[in-house]
Amino acid sequence: MMKYIVRLLLHILLLMFFFQSTYGQTSQLYLHTDRDYYLPGDTVWFKGYFIKDGAIARDLHNMYMKLIDEGGKEIWQSVALIKDGVTASYFTIPAGYPGQEIFINANTLLDSCVNSRPYFKKLGILQLSHENPTSTLEKVPEFKLVQQPEGGILLSGLENTLLIQTLDSRGYPAFVKGKMVDEKAGEIAEFRTDSAGFATLRTIFKPDRSYMLQWADPLGILHKDKIQPVVQGAKVALVKQDSLVLVQLQTNLPSQLVHVTVGIGKRALFDQEFNLKEGKKTNIPLKKADLEYGILQAVVRDKQQVVSRTSLLIDDEQIEVSPIVSVSSTFQEKSEGTVTVTLPKGEKMARLSVSVVDAEVAVDTTQSMLTDIYFQPLSQQPLVNPQLLWERTENKNLFIQGQTWDDSYCPGSELTVVDPPIKIQGQIRLKKGSWAKFYSDYLDEVNKGKKRNLPARGISFGYQYPETPRMQYTELMFDKNGNFAVPNSIIFDSLETRVIQIYRKLKFTPFTVQYKFADPQNYRYPILIPVQAANASRRELNNLKGLHSDYFTMDAHGNRVLQTVQVTRTRRQREIDRLQFRFRTIEPQTVHQPDLILLPLMDSSVIRMSQSLREYIATKVPAQSVSIILNGKLAGGTGDVAKAAADGSGLSNVVKKTKTDPDKLEELNRQYQLSFLDEDVSNYPYLKFYRTYSSPVYSGTNVLLVFEYSPAEVNRDLGSDEYHETIAGYMPLKAYTNKVYSSTAMRLSSGLDTRLTLYWDPFFDFNQAEQSKEFVFYNNSRNKGVWVTIQGLTETGKVVYYRRMIKNNKK
Repeated sequence: MMKYIVRLLLHILLLMFFFQSTYGQTSQLYLHTDRDYYLPGDTVWFKGYFIKDGAIARDLHNMYMKLIDEGGKEIWQSVALIKDGVTASYFTIPAGYPGQEIFINANTLLDSCVNSRPYFKKLGILQLSHENPTSTLEKVPEFKLVQQPEGGILLSGLENTLLIQTLDSRGYPAFVKGKMVDEKAGEIAEFRTDSAGFATLRTIFKPDRSYMLQWADPLGILHKDKIQPVVQGAKVALVKQDSLVLVQLQTNLPSQLVHVTVGIGKRALFDQEFNLKEGKKTNIPLKKADLEYGILQAVVRDKQQVVSRTSLLIDDEQIEVSPIVSVSSTFQEKSEGTVTVTLPKGEKMARLSVSVVDAEVAVDTTQSMLTDIYFQPLSQQPLVNPQLLWERTENKNLFIQGQTWDDSYCPGSELTVVDPPIKIQGQIRLKKGSWAKFYSDYLDEVNKGKKRNLPARGISFGYQYPETPRMQYTELMFDKNGNFAVPNSIIFDSLETRVIQIYRKLKFTPFTVQYKFADPQNYRYPILIPVQAANASRRELNNLKGLHSDYFTMDAHGNRVLQTVQVTRTRRQREIDRLQFRFRTIEPQTVHQPDLILLPLMDSSVIRMSQSLREYIATKVPAQSVSIILNGKLAGGTGDVAKAAADGSGLSNVVKKTKTDPDKLEELNRQYQLSFLDEDVSNYPYLKFYRTYSSPVYSGTNVLLVFEYSPAEVNRDLGSDEYHETIAGYMPLKAYTNKVYSSTAMRLSSGLDTRLTLYWDPFFDFNQAEQSKEFVFYNNSRNKGVWVTIQGLTETGKVVYYRRMIKNNKK
């Protein structure tokens, strides 16, 4: 993981790809999370996979993500960085989240079709409660039979295939037996459904007859369903051959002019008219080599009305592969387990993510990478248990034909879609709206500089990552509207910023900065919440109305602006907190609280005129004689301290109980001789005065701690006003830490282990030189078994999916 992060950061500024196509652009994505159920406050680790035209998408850089509650309210939104078709990051479930489910919505810039829907993923939330649940009577299951003719139509006088599917009220397949009955001739054929609830009947339906399906459900209840009447018209079928797929058209009319549209996924292949003749099949061949993995659809229209449609999954027997996996573990408390993974024959490279979770944690086996990438984006109705049905269906084509797919395609486009890495942009704004005068004064200062051959100046932009001890500074130019951009500003997690106006004449004007990271329009898709009932409709909400997010605010024009922090502290306290964090590593530890904290850079007397540190201390510190500790080292002082140094008596006669050896004291005396007291006070942003001070090294009364900026931080051209803000960047990059018990002593002394996720690796990748790979996980204290999940993509775009429970048979 860390190697991946290093590679990502090294190459990030070079990622500027362009994608041009003659049709609308779409990408398919899937998020593999470390587990499917979480507690409020848990961290969700995920890996994202991105496919375009059946292969790994290499021209995407940004995934826009939202977290949605059960009522459709947006909790937060952020953006994850994509490199070479994958991303990996994490986020946190809100600690007080009360719901049973929470939903991820995600999209990419290439989802440019107007009718594209965002990807969604449901996560279950485990609510721990000591209350006894209200007992409810278990409902008696109900069963239904769904019938669908091949091509969507039964033509009289021609052989037709009728697809049958039986489900219970939860959407699970039901095994039933039945027969098809001709009301005049009696029973025609018997049928029985398979383990996925599917069956087919093939016959020639006569126009003067009515037909019925008679069947008994698992409870023994008899049902009768009428079969739709036969008609005159045209129908379409998709027929697989060795290297071809035939779009086969036929009609039972003497002559019929039809319009045929064929596409795969969201990509249109052709759209043209055909003149059909009775008794003659029209075959349109498509080369399999020209088709990516996906759902191929053919739709026939007669005078703009759909008369027939059918679908077929290209390479349905190859699109999903399962690795060979072996798991060995003693399943003792905190014991070691080993998982060995081998790719199927013929597959040499793959990008995988693996997780191992406690067997007691519920998992979702109803959906998978295959169903989320290829089925969900095209489904017009909520898919109920698609992975379960797919695995149980012997004839995969029956499952595909049994669904209702969206047959609209992305419109043709010659536009180039650019998806570069996101960089910070900002706009200077004046509190009183006096920008015109401010900018006029700015131009005056620039023109004055030109007369002295001085270049134009802009603003000082300071930035600091949470993990770094100090700010870095750069100078940025802004335009006539106050807009500026920060070059090379690929940021992760968050960034604390500090903006100072450079020209002295302009520094007394209070201002703010409006930052922009991700374009709000890239979150334009409506919120989508999947429903569980088979007969319920999908719920879509407008995400631009009545929503609030801690990550965003709305401006007067309705644009969403990124802002991750609600500032509740005073500006002074915010600066104290920042400086305390900045200098914490060099401050001697003491139990005393400071009697006075001074921030020279926020002091009006320093803003009005320059002064030395000595002058500032003389006017601000309530003591005539003080001992000074500069950047954690005893350095000198004022009053009696200065006199003691001048007459050679040293610091030890002034600072009581100093625990320094003679060599250290000599070094401190040399430091004292430095003229730091006569330097500009703007170099010293943070002062702390103690009337009584005690630390393991220094003790005394009237002690002043002085902290100095590093040379890169010094603002020698001090301004009266500055603006601080914390802004969010890309979702953070951080390696997941897998628990390791390296010894028996560690297992015995580590206490109760209640981990739910036992192992997570988002970059378990195979290369051509590897026949198999293995990883090691460590059990928790329960050891009742584990769920092992392996998902990913091969280099050829095939889906890798494996999910099994390995039980502890000793318990």
